[in-house]
Amino acid sequence: MRRRGFLGAVSLSALTCRLARGQTTNPQAPWAGDKVSPGYHRIVIARWGDAILPGAPDFDPAHLTIEQASTQFPYDAVIAGLITPPLAQDGIPRLVMVLVNPDAPAAQIFADGVDHPAIAGRMQGATVMNLQYAGGRWVIIEGGYQSRRLGDDTLCQISGPAAAVIGSTVQGVVAPQAGCTTPWTTALLAEGNAGPWLTRLATLDYRFSDPADAPRFGWVTELNPLDPESFPIKRTALGRFARNGIAATVTADGRPVVFMSAAASGFLFRFVAASNATDGTALDTGTLSVARLESGALSWQEPGQDAATLAGPEGPAEAAGATAFDGPAGIAIGAGGILYLACQGEDPGSNGSIWQLTAPGGDVSAAKFSAASLITAGHAGTYAPGSTAWFRKPRTLNLDAHGHLWIGTNQGGAVTETADGFFLMPTSGPAALSVSLAYLAPIGGAAGGAAFDPASQTSFAMVRHPGAVAGATFATPATRWPQMLPSLPPQTTLIGLVTA
Repeated sequence: MRRRGFLGAVSLSALTCRLARGQTTNPQAPWAGDKVSPGYHRIVIARWGDAILPGAPDFDPAHLTIEQASTQFPYDAVIAGLITPPLAQDGIPRLVMVLVNPDAPAAQIFADGVDHPAIAGRMQGATVMNLQYAGGRWVIIEGGYQSRRLGDDTLCQISGPAAAVIGSTVQGVVAPQAGCTTPWTTALLAEGNAGPWLTRLATLDYRFSDPADAPRFGWVTELNPLDPESFPIKRTALGRFARNGIAATVTADGRPVVFMSAAASGFLFRFVAASNATDGTALDTGTLSVARLESGALSWQEPGQDAATLAGPEGPAEAAGATAFDGPAGIAIGAGGILYLACQGEDPGSNGSIWQLTAPGGDVSAAKFSAASLITAGHAGTYAPGSTAWFRKPRTLNLDAHGHLWIGTNQGGAVTETADGFFLMPTSGPAALSVSLAYLAPIGGAAGGAAFDPASQTSFAMVRHPGAVAGATFATPATRWPQMLPSLPPQTTLIGLVTA
């Protein structure tokens, strides 16, 4: 079956019927189910509605409540990362997974077709959940010690240069789009454009309609996932702008370094901490800079470090000569100070690309990096010899223990010749830069990042909002994966791809 362009070319019902009949010979074409590449066995670990906190009610998607939204696995999720807690006396392997929860679209989560902002505000935010290795696989520990949900009601501290201007506290982690774990065992939750969420939530709470409160959103929130009593802290030294991606590392002398991609301007920012303080304040003082590309080299320009600049650094960054990438999103940091940047492709006709930015001598605080475009995405993109798959719109990047880059794609619900999913690219060796397929999501689904446990040979991967093609609603999704039951909506699902 030939299928080009967006869903608008065909009706949703007609498309669903065709997908169900499997009328396609294209091995990457979207359909109602998912596709697992040979060499992997796929397991389901958690789905929208599964219990995360103790006492969570049963999942009742037709009658969602604030209690469900506050205690269950949310509608939408992106993997920030994994942290290994200290081994308990029972010797059972455990992991703490951190997720950001970007979205809760009314049309797809509410059976009555009416928005319920009080429920949606709790469903977005962030999730910390405990995993345990039992019976030869990873499972959720319902009500685990570190498990918690963060939403529009979560009290956060504010630190850094802007705290004196905007205040020291705020209620709400709002509109996070990406996250990462850090070498110092915290998690960074990167808020995106909070404006639409604040407008949506303003009908519930005066705080979200107060213009004085808006500057308290749009920051990077640092969280200690191993301490369920800890307060999230919004770190204003990292600047206030809507982010698509974030990754953290340290310099040779232990100072934190954070790279961030900007959603609106297309800029790539870097924060280098002034010290390696271990008292939780290292991200409160440092230098924010922005990338400028010139003739195969990338230099870091400083737009200013005062509170006014940090509250809106994109304008000063443009004045400093920052380069606008083509929809920069996910970031991965490899050995030797090599940075990989996914660009989704927002220019007309662009399917995106992946860049490699290399720090000289591995010094991630250096004033200049070398820069090269590795891959131009698309069916007719430039791929290395030996490639067996192709992709569009790369959104997330994650490196596994073998140095393979896991490229997660997100076409925004568009139905094209390829489904979204995870694609593998070795970064070194004889097969370097060749692309192969690991997993394809169901129609309307997208990749939400990956994380890895080498000991169990498990690659965790998030399948976001299956069935969410253009025009889909709670009653008329394009698929009902993963359970395929007429009584259940499609569910964002955390899967494990286990090496066969």
